[in-house]
Amino acid sequence: MSHVEGGHPYGRAQGSPRTLDTDAQMSAPTFQVPERKIVAVDHPCIVVNLENGLRSFGPKPNFQKLVDDVQEPQALPLWFRPDNPASKPIVSHHAATNNILLKITVPKRTGRKRKRGSDGPFSRNSNTLNVTTVTSQTSTVGSVARQDHPKTILRRLQDNPNQYQVEAVGMVRDSHRYRGLADFQFTNVNNPFLRNVAEHLLPLDFPKLRQFKLGEGVTTSPGLEIVPPPHFTDKVIGFNYNYEQNPGIIDQGLDEEGETRLVNRQGRNKFSYGHFIHHDAFPAPDRPTRMDGEAQKMPESLMQQLRDALEKRPVWTRRAIVNQVRGNYTESVLKVALQLMGYQFRGGPFRDAIVKYGIDPRHDPKYRQYQTLSFKLAKNLVGSTKVPWQTIRRGQVKSYTKNDDPTSHIWDGESYSTDGKLWQICDIVDPFMVDIIANAPVRRECDLSESGWFLRGTWQKIKAAMKTKMIAITKDRLGSENDDPPKKGYIYNSFIASRLALYPDESDKPFTVSLEGLLRPLQDLENSGKRRRPLALKDRTTVTATPDGSIGPEGEQGDESSQRFLDRNNDDTEAFSPNRGWEHMVGSDVEDEDALGEED
Repeated sequence: MSHVEGGHPYGRAQGSPRTLDTDAQMSAPTFQVPERKIVAVDHPCIVVNLENGLRSFGPKPNFQKLVDDVQEPQALPLWFRPDNPASKPIVSHHAATNNILLKITVPKRTGRKRKRGSDGPFSRNSNTLNVTTVTSQTSTVGSVARQDHPKTILRRLQDNPNQYQVEAVGMVRDSHRYRGLADFQFTNVNNPFLRNVAEHLLPLDFPKLRQFKLGEGVTTSPGLEIVPPPHFTDKVIGFNYNYEQNPGIIDQGLDEEGETRLVNRQGRNKFSYGHFIHHDAFPAPDRPTRMDGEAQKMPESLMQQLRDALEKRPVWTRRAIVNQVRGNYTESVLKVALQLMGYQFRGGPFRDAIVKYGIDPRHDPKYRQYQTLSFKLAKNLVGSTKVPWQTIRRGQVKSYTKNDDPTSHIWDGESYSTDGKLWQICDIVDPFMVDIIANAPVRRECDLSESGWFLRGTWQKIKAAMKTKMIAITKDRLGSENDDPPKKGYIYNSFIASRLALYPDESDKPFTVSLEGLLRPLQDLENSGKRRRPLALKDRTTVTATPDGSIGPEGEQGDESSQRFLDRNNDDTEAFSPNRGWEHMVGSDVEDEDALGEED
């Protein structure tokens, strides 16, 4: 027999009334625990009705398998909607426990009371439980139908201080708990097909199986009957997020409006003096957020150089304006100084550019020359090697204080610096690109989200041409117009111009210039040793150019046809393979990439 010693001085041995003698007060009582195998089931719901709680385990629950001696613990399914046989259950999880099941017997309260000091008749207490509402089957168990409310138990013990009994029923060494997530449920209330399956197939009764039939014909009415999947989600265990407060946040009391003021001591408030606004936020700021602390310690020589640069040109990229600074200044000093001189946009055509306070380039088309272009220059190597990401990051980002190349922000079309990913229109000196920009039409209103003062068709062509030449420079395959004859596998300005001519300049419809057609010479060079499948007759397309610059098959015009022309080249029908030597530098289309490491 197992024994357990209680710590309460008022207890009794099994089956005997409690007595307040001297020995009971001096020593704790002892209870005998029978050797019974008891398995506890922790129901995930609050069981108000015992019958409904048992029905949630199915029509014929097998509780015996929980107490059988088997090598692998059994699981017990539970249905939240037992009336719907098509609903999916959750499965219990076995856990070893070391608990004791106690049976406490307390006399029932009559629920009657009378006024203190009065000999009047007893009246019923409206706060007590109406025992007539409990069925006779469950009225003998106080833990059913929530009769074991703490207030009710406490009052019964107070009314019967010498009449309650305690019995140790047994040890609970196995428990079944429901800790998994319930899957999504597919309702079959208004679904004839699922009702038919539930009625004839799920009972596994042979006469009903023979009655199962499928309707003939094709269902075309709303609510098409489909078979639901066996599982909607593969997540069966809840996520442990371990939420906790940031240890660097402190409470500085209430502000002027009575709100609690929380300050992050580890944040950037100490060095935050500028504005970083959205592309559609108005009006533009005209001064820094504050002028105290580190702002008053800025070297005057540095501030004067920045003032002169912004007087000469009101919009700069960070890399370009730092290239104008002479002197050895730390990164933290440059960060504060630039925030004191200008603000930045989070997105849009002037993204990440430093704009002089009081100037809003979105109001005048003359500022279109200061729009920015951002490109992803190299493949992200994090995770592909065993080199830590911190080392990769430091290798991709250079310090702006070194002034290794004061012209690194200039794009000449023959080479470029990789110390930044952001360029401005005014810093492009490549004659081919300058010609495209100079002949570009101007919008009447600024496109705040993408193209700025350029039409979207021209803006896409500018980005596509610049990205194509970047890739050709990286692969050392950028040809010169003086090459006679042209070299195979090289990209020339004339080839890029012929491809871009297929797209309309003045189109303001959203479309994307595919880089596959622009980089065709590089692909043809790598596929030169492969046999090419000739075009089938159905795949051959005659392409005609239209006066407005769009292209299409015979009798068809528009942007979609131009995209189809680039995707189906009549010289090579081999699918564009991503497994190339230059594929990590080419996307399916030209998009602005985050200029991480430069304007962060």
